[in-house]
Amino acid sequence: MINSIAITKTPNVIINKNRVLPVRNGQDSFECENRFLNKKPLVDRKIISQNQNINEFLGDFSRKIFPNSNLSNSLSELLKKGYISFSSSVYSNIRNPKSAIAIRLDEKKSNVQNCALLEEYIKQGIGVGINFSNIAHPIEKIKYINNYFKYREPEVNRPPAGIALLNINHRDILDFISLKDNESYDDWCFDLSVVMDDEFLSRVDSDSEITLDDGTKISAKEIYIKLLNSMRKKGEPAIIFSNDKDFICDSCAASKLDENEGLTLAQVNLSRFYDEKNKKIDYNLLSHATNILALGLENIAPNGFISILGYQDLLNKMGYIYGSKQSLELLEKCLSTINYQAIAHNIRTCISPSGTISRILKTTPSIEPVENEYATYWNQIDTMTIAQKYFDGGISKTINLKPQHTIFDIDLIIRACQKNGIKGISVFPIQ
Repeated sequence: MINSIAITKTPNVIINKNRVLPVRNGQDSFECENRFLNKKPLVDRKIISQNQNINEFLGDFSRKIFPNSNLSNSLSELLKKGYISFSSSVYSNIRNPKSAIAIRLDEKKSNVQNCALLEEYIKQGIGVGINFSNIAHPIEKIKYINNYFKYREPEVNRPPAGIALLNINHRDILDFISLKDNESYDDWCFDLSVVMDDEFLSRVDSDSEITLDDGTKISAKEIYIKLLNSMRKKGEPAIIFSNDKDFICDSCAASKLDENEGLTLAQVNLSRFYDEKNKKIDYNLLSHATNILALGLENIAPNGFISILGYQDLLNKMGYIYGSKQSLELLEKCLSTINYQAIAHNIRTCISPSGTISRILKTTPSIEPVENEYATYWNQIDTMTIAQKYFDGGISKTINLKPQHTIFDIDLIIRACQKNGIKGISVFPIQ
């Protein structure tokens, strides 16, 4: 997910269920200030003003991270030239730079009390991941909190993204799966994900029952077919593979987190490390940039994660096809370089959607393919399998479905992802 970014419709548009995000738009790029960066997303998020110079902003930002240190110059140059970036939440609030947080609600608290708890995250635009498996009747609470998020949207820059999780053995699992059957994505801030244990698919194959948490027995196949049909129709719920029924994660399902634990994201833009003159990747520069980024995360966040973006952009520059042997070997070498530096600094790694940051850096998000290089789902699974080897967290990646794809294709995708050790999967139906 697992948060659902899918690339559809036109080559230069990313569909993120609730929002349409242009990838490359020179019109608003403020290229007189900086040809590598698009200032507009920062202005839209009210992180900087229309008249504020983005280079000066990034210079001041770097000095706050590395006061009294020459490292601030290195960081500043890498940020200004689009090699690396922090998430927008870091730019907006360096003192509490959580990109997302995982929380667990108290069953005994009212909806009003729970929304009061969430208020600080709404104001800061911090994404929330909530596992509702400890709630006896979660559907009403999910709807209430979602509506509260939407109600607050005019007062804040945008409501935080959310993910609602429910264990496959919960008594209300069937209602959860069908929650959005007749709903518009525009009405939802929350994505839905089912937490599926290792035994569930075996019970589907043996046509046996599972026992729900209220003691009710139900056919595993009945649940699974309902899940497949919902994924085919609406792209939800996504699936997270875990034997922990109380699994909880950030709003993008990029990493498992403890209760009330947040994460802070920073990104490496792979496309910038292609040396046009020598027609090859500058791995020394990639290692250096990751080292500086990791040092910066150490200075500002106790739980920093490094992610990547610009992968498809890099492939385009090198003339590689997404999912080809060359592209997979390239991805593995890039990720091993990044991972080496991350381990050295005790920084974790994950794949996140990077929608806003990809707009700022004027590149493609995450490890997504693009429409004019449409990849089969096997190409995407192969790419995810390589990536998962080098990431501590999950992979926030959605596989696009063509109109002719059926629930049998989704079944194959789910089983292949589980077999290959991918920690979660979502799909997006293209009509």
